[in-house]
Amino acid sequence: MSGRNSRSDRRMIVDGQEGISSLLTNMNRFSEGLVPAGSWNDINNQAPHVIQFHVAAMAELLVGQDVFDVLELVRQHEIPPFLTGYKESQNSGLAAVIDVVALVAIGLGSRVVPADGLDADEEQGLPHPNAIIEDLCAHAREILKLTTLLGLSLGANPDLGPLAELAGQLRSSELMIRGKHYESIGEILNRGILEIPQIEETLERIVGFTYGEISAVRDTIREQYTSKKSALLDAIDHAASLHAGGTKLDASDEALARQAFNDFFISPGAPSAFSAATIASSSGVEIQRVEAVLQTFSHPISGGGAEALITSYANGSNILSGIDLLADGNGNYLMLQNGIPIDHIRRLIEKQIKASPDNNAWNIYGEQRDSFAEKFACELVAGLLGVAAPTYKGLKYLAPPRGSSDCDLSRSAVNPKVYAGDGETDGLFVVDDVAICIEVKAGSIREKARGGNALRLADDLKKTIGEATQQAQRVESLILENGGLWRKNGQWIDLSVVREVHSIAVCLDDFGPLAIAADALVRADLLPGNSIPWIVSLHDLAVAAKLFDSSASFLLYLRRRTEPQAARLFVAVDELDVLMWFLKGGLYFTADPDLLHQRFPESSPPRTGERRRFKKEVPTRVGTLTDDLDAWMYFTEGSSAIEASRPTRSEEPGIERILRYLEANRKPGWLRFGADLANYSSDAQRRLARSIQKVVDNTREDNGFHTLAQGFLTPWGQGMFFVGSQPEGYPDAKRRLSEYMKAKKHQLRADRVLGVLVDVGGSIVETDYQNDPWKPDEELDKLVADMRLVPAERMSQPTGRPRPWRANGRTNRRNGKGKRNK
Repeated sequence: MSGRNSRSDRRMIVDGQEGISSLLTNMNRFSEGLVPAGSWNDINNQAPHVIQFHVAAMAELLVGQDVFDVLELVRQHEIPPFLTGYKESQNSGLAAVIDVVALVAIGLGSRVVPADGLDADEEQGLPHPNAIIEDLCAHAREILKLTTLLGLSLGANPDLGPLAELAGQLRSSELMIRGKHYESIGEILNRGILEIPQIEETLERIVGFTYGEISAVRDTIREQYTSKKSALLDAIDHAASLHAGGTKLDASDEALARQAFNDFFISPGAPSAFSAATIASSSGVEIQRVEAVLQTFSHPISGGGAEALITSYANGSNILSGIDLLADGNGNYLMLQNGIPIDHIRRLIEKQIKASPDNNAWNIYGEQRDSFAEKFACELVAGLLGVAAPTYKGLKYLAPPRGSSDCDLSRSAVNPKVYAGDGETDGLFVVDDVAICIEVKAGSIREKARGGNALRLADDLKKTIGEATQQAQRVESLILENGGLWRKNGQWIDLSVVREVHSIAVCLDDFGPLAIAADALVRADLLPGNSIPWIVSLHDLAVAAKLFDSSASFLLYLRRRTEPQAARLFVAVDELDVLMWFLKGGLYFTADPDLLHQRFPESSPPRTGERRRFKKEVPTRVGTLTDDLDAWMYFTEGSSAIEASRPTRSEEPGIERILRYLEANRKPGWLRFGADLANYSSDAQRRLARSIQKVVDNTREDNGFHTLAQGFLTPWGQGMFFVGSQPEGYPDAKRRLSEYMKAKKHQLRADRVLGVLVDVGGSIVETDYQNDPWKPDEELDKLVADMRLVPAERMSQPTGRPRPWRANGRTNRRNGKGKRNK
């Protein structure tokens, strides 16, 4: 809390009251056991002792145990057996606990940990595996706390540069978060790349199996696991039902129930394990290929020292990254969480192709992978914008030479090919008066960078996010400054209709919190210039494409997500949390009213209340908000039996009707002004809808021409929305509305206005959109004077999120003259 103004200087966005309760529980759980430290150096110095203590305690607990039993019980302890009803925001389990216990088990080097030094009676007295799970998980959580703190300590090291904090966040994200892709979308991405014929041939030759065979093995592992667990639960449930009904179990039923209980809750390792032979017989994949798949996606219990492995883990290097199967060396395997992770298949395959002595194989793979990523990204954005394809794909254009900005690339330039450099954009959409530039990067962040190496991270980000941003910003500035682009062949592309430009940098890899940390990326000079692109993974873009019902809403998300001031006011771990926040009505920050007034000096001066609202804005951390999205995706994918509806963003019905009319008929301004109307708050939309209805009611009552006018001032421009009525037998309504709009637009120097003409039944008759740049015009000056329009300084014009002006109470009647218009 701030002592000066007694208000919070941070806020946290969570999913409802249950989300708050879960957050507090997890925070308390994390803080338990923490001891004061004088500095980050103290934490780093204490780390070896903390690791040594907890690893020794875990190793002692594992003495005499079958680690397959233990790991399966830890799995049951930390992650849900089924996704039906699962809510991430309320889950207190940590999948990373399984990794920590597995690393200790690997380091000890044996599936059954030797009970050296114990006599027969002491061995007999060892606890059952289920009795050690709570203590074992508690020690693992202490190691995870330390790991988190060590990640945070990177940000305090000035020698690591401006990306040190982000490097720590990325390291923690990589270690703590598993399952970053929804199954169905991960499958689309993997198939789109790994089932390209040329790549399939490469896989056959280098890794010894195809993606189809990986999928068959993966599915069989999970099906066998689920089948075994369901059979055990059925046996236990059958016995419990008989007992509850008063039926005495015979010896055979009782033995079966006891064995099922043991195999599920006490010693579940052997029943949960599988071999290559069992997978081959059920999947139809040759056993040699099954073995090759299992070898690629598993890790042996190979020794190496538990303390050394945990120390490496705590410092960002995890030998189980992307690995979810444990091999005991005798042909048996155990699934740690979900088998072969869908989001790591491509990464591990790429690792093998890179390691191949056949350099040409990597070149072929890279070209095909990049081509798919570009094609799929453009298809997704095209769907979001309601068009069939980019207006220009793979566009090669003339750009300022590297290191020089003084280069005439305007339409009047003479033979610019002589002095200009080259540029290329993966996709350029021109829709309505909006242009959206797409840059796709299929490159990855290397392992050392993911492990917290800030210098490697800076290098990788320059090659991905940095290059994509510079390429997109170059196109953006050329369009806005010159009204078009020169093709490389010297042909001029006229884009003078464009009034608004946005950029999207699509990454094949998941960059986690890096893609959302705009402020840190700006400080690191990775996002230069005055605009910020939407940095998004191909997976998350595919999810977004499923959730937006209108292109206008998508443009609004793009605006809010990339508005420089707002982008620096929130942090999140996952893009989908930010997207869900928007769909729920969030992702809004009050704009600086003084800056807006500087940009649009004809607007009314900022008011005290507007400045007060702006000063109340505080940095926001976005928590887990994807419960509704998860429920819908799990249901549609068949992972959950509970029916769930698709999350959507809803507008007030009266405004929604206008938006649908504009978009369905592709009326001028449908996209840009549609986003303006969607930007209104729910209350503002309701008030606007009531004002529109009042115009209709007044017209129905007196058959007169009535209007309302409403303005807004946002970081994306100054505009006005008009409604006029079409009385019966009055053909001049459209002309009068258009004239009123033209005069008001000129008076306020607004960059765009939209007018909607409605009949006495409230149906939309026609719309009019005006977006011409302002220029001096004596005839329009005279029209403003003749219409006696209220000056801007006397009008109520809110900034930031639009709230309606007072509706035009003095409606213009058909025959009225001399009335003072607003």
